[in-house]
This record gives sequence, C-alpha cells and structure tokens, in this order.
Amino acid sequence: MNKFKRGSEWRKWDLHIHTKDTNKNDNFSSPDFEKFCITLFKKALEKDIKAIGITDYFEINNFKNVKKFVNDIDSCDDFNIQEKKDIKEIFLLPNIELRILPATDSGGLINIHCIFNPDENFLGQLENDFFSSLEDSAGSKMNRSGFIGLGKSSDNSLSDNAAYKKGIEEFHLEPSILIKLFKEKSGLKENTIIAVSNSNNDGASALQEHYKLFENETGSLDAVRKNIYELSGAIFSGNPSDKGFFIGEKNGCNEQLVISKCGSLKPCIHGSDAHCEDKLFNPDKNRFCWIKSDLTFEGFKQILCEPKDRVKIQANKPEEKSGYHVIKSIKIDSEICKQDILLNPNLNTIIGGRSTGKSTLLQLIA
Repeated sequence: MNKFKRGSEWRKWDLHIHTKDTNKNDNFSSPDFEKFCITLFKKALEKDIKAIGITDYFEINNFKNVKKFVNDIDSCDDFNIQEKKDIKEIFLLPNIELRILPATDSGGLINIHCIFNPDENFLGQLENDFFSSLEDSAGSKMNRSGFIGLGKSSDNSLSDNAAYKKGIEEFHLEPSILIKLFKEKSGLKENTIIAVSNSNNDGASALQEHYKLFENETGSLDAVRKNIYELSGAIFSGNPSDKGFFIGEKNGCNEQLVISKCGSLKPCIHGSDAHCEDKLFNPDKNRFCWIKSDLTFEGFKQILCEPKDRVKIQANKPEEKSGYHVIKSIKIDSEICKQDILLNPNLNTIIGGRSTGKSTLLQLIA
C-alpha cells in the first residue's frame, strides 16, 4: 500500500550530511555516535528535513550506524512519541563520496557522489558488485583491506587503523573504471544516482572555466570532462547559475547543446556538506534542496526525468499556498462508506466509470 496518499509533494532534502567518524575532516564534537545521532535528528526535526543523504568517503558504514540508531529509537529517552514517529519516517539514503582523477586547476581531485537505493537486498550486494569491484591504478581495491594495504605501502610501520586513514587520503579512481563498472552492471546503474560536484575547487567545472563549455555552439569540452558529465545523472551545486546551465535555460545555452555536451539535462541537487554539528542542515545561503516526489528511491529518480520541475534550490517551500486556497482532505461519512481522502495541494485526478459519482464529488467539493 502506498503510504504517500497525497501523491508527490515538495519536501526538504539534505543529500550531503557527513557524520561523526567520517573518513575525512571529522570535526564533530559529540562524545560518541549515539549522542551525535540525537543531535542529528533533533536538528532534522527542527528544520523539517524529510530525507537525508548520509555521506562518507568510500564506504557506507556510518549510514548503517545511523539506520541502526533509528531502528532502536524506541529505547531512546531523548525524543517523545511523536518525534520518534517522525524520525522513523525520514528517508535515509547512503551517499558515498569518491575522488577521481584528473586533478582540478586548484590541485584537488574531483568529487563524485554515488547515492544508492537504501533497499537492504541491494545494499547487501554492494560489497561484491561495487566496493570490491573498484580499484585504483595500482590495483588497491576500494575496501578496508585495500585501503590498509595502500597506506602500508607508504609506511609499513603504520597500525592497521592508521594505514586505513592513510589509504583513504591517497585513494583515487580513474573515471574510466567507474564508467566500465556501471556499463557492465545494469542493476547497479538502476539503483544509483551519480552526482558530480560542480564547485570551482573539487568539481568538474574546475577542469576549465565553466562558461566556455556553454557560451556558444563552438564551445569545446575535453573528453575527460565530457565523460564525467555523461556518467553523472545530477550535479551537486546550489549555484542558481549552474541550474540554468544544466537544464538549458541559461543565455546562449539551449537544451540540445547541453544534451550534446553532457548526455542529458541535469538536475542540480544540494546539501549542507556538514562536517560539524553547527553545519548540520545549514546549507550555504539557505539554499535548501526541495524535491517534489514521494520519499522513495523511485520518487527520487524522477528528478532525472524532470530536472526542471522536480527540484528547486531555495530557502522557502516552492508553490506555497495560503491555507484557504487548499483543500487538504474530504471526509465521507455514510453507512456505506466511511473514509478520509487526502488531496494534493496541486494536481488531483478523479478516475471512475460512468455514473460512479465523479461529478457529484466535484460538486460537493466546490
């Protein structure tokens, strides 16, 4: 049964949240992971966040730890009954952050995100189908043993934990490795949304000045950058200019040009990129990510089909209407049928055969 009975609604998503014990730049001050999760969800409730991308470099262990906290939340005394119910309804997605060659103009590597379907059966296959299938140019696999081996290749005296951290710092992938993997494994592609950062420091745009790609029909794009954009279904950026570029609405940049350069129109998504508690659900310039969909992975994937209409980056809820302009529900109370029917604030469709009461229902609503 579909639990989203109003249909697609605008909801606030933060798809880039790191946690305590993140593999890089762990600036969280919470004394332990449970205390961190309490802070995480108190802030999520305060900001009315409905979906969170739990992010880490090269692994999803912290996503699993957050899920475990939610599964055990009934034993937590820091939330009341309604808060616990609301937390259980927050949609959690694993988001792994990869670093790929080539280096950007600023000397950094490009960040690519893989946001996975949180289905447990699919996640159970990731170790073999994804993590152990990827390796760097030296043959180090993208898993714990691979990172430890990579770290010890630099300094064999390191402990396993220290070597693991060292390996995380040094590990990077060639774009061709990712492209090959997703071509070979159709199930992986169907259950992953790939998003490339478009910042000037660690994104694909840093490979060359962004406007040169789109300013006219003769704008050139080197093969590496084009491959990165074609691999990606979405762009991680809160910059309004980027949204215009990637949906073909920027001056001098039409839809066909974007498709020819990037493979498809791209939705821009955003998150707070939190590496400390104060940054949780506080995106730069209050550029929150609003997505119009059910809180499901299939709903999330609709942004790839409708990048112009399904995503907004802004402070306030899109298409917000005054209460007197919206009919939230209708109540049927008769001996034959007792039912509440929830209505969407935007489009509703009444479907039925002849003489089944469609016109009568409309007259009663009017």
